[in-house]
Amino acid sequence: MLARRHLRIRVLQTLYTYFQCEGYSRAKAEKELVEGTERLYDLYLTLLQLLIELAEQESLYRIDVASKFIVNKREFTRSFAQTEFVKWLSGFKPFTDAVKKSKISWQADMEAVGKCFYKLRHHPSYRTLTMTDEPVQEPEWIQKIYKDEIEGSEFVSSVLEEKNIWWAESLSLAHIMVLKTIRLFYTAGEKNILPLFRDEEDDRKFMVELLNETIRNDKEWTAIIAARTKNWDVERIALTDIIMLKMAITEFMLFKQIPLKVTMNEYIDISKDYSTPQSKVFINGVLDKIVEDLRSENKIMKTGRGLVEN
Repeated sequence: MLARRHLRIRVLQTLYTYFQCEGYSRAKAEKELVEGTERLYDLYLTLLQLLIELAEQESLYRIDVASKFIVNKREFTRSFAQTEFVKWLSGFKPFTDAVKKSKISWQADMEAVGKCFYKLRHHPSYRTLTMTDEPVQEPEWIQKIYKDEIEGSEFVSSVLEEKNIWWAESLSLAHIMVLKTIRLFYTAGEKNILPLFRDEEDDRKFMVELLNETIRNDKEWTAIIAARTKNWDVERIALTDIIMLKMAITEFMLFKQIPLKVTMNEYIDISKDYSTPQSKVFINGVLDKIVEDLRSENKIMKTGRGLVEN
């Protein structure tokens, strides 16, 4: 499921498009935010289905090899298809129903799946599992295979982008969801696919309000930032940094239930992956100053959970 951090990232991505594209309306931005987040779930299902397709490719490969009488005693001691996670996923009805409902399919891309499997079976960890009797820690093994051969594959990324051009911006979040599904399966015994939202009504409201209020208050937030960055060359400040600062101010001023520290830590953390190497220090410094000034002006009014660590 998408944590609040991931929802903030989706809003950041949408706002980046909004501020970059002239004539991009707030209504269009909101529509894209909601629909793009729903597309993310289709991407998550597509990546899980790819694991099933790779397992089927493995089975076909073994049949082909056996028919040619080239199996030796060191081959095929274990299989990817027989790992606990893949076995469970392939027969898990809520997953297969979701795939069917969303019309998820790799049938038009079987050549690409074949290439993925070719790379997979030459991976050292795959060969360790299937061609030796060496002990393998399955949870770590399958996560490494996924990270190396799917998440880390430019080929897989390009195939997915060809399937849906809108998936590119959501790929990193979808990989996080897949890896979390695998991790929870093994470590917490949670045999289920993730929902898109933890609390659908609350999370959708948070996401849409954060987008709309940041846009609605753009001029005021811009002035607040400008007054605290006089020693910086504004032209050289990354747009993503400016947007994150505006989103943070929105939360400081208008989201009364979110503690200041939570907001600050979230945007500092997001900046590590979505902006420049210097952004963490810049955002931390500017937000510290903004909070100090807004507090002195009595412009921050937190209630309930928002009072924690204030």
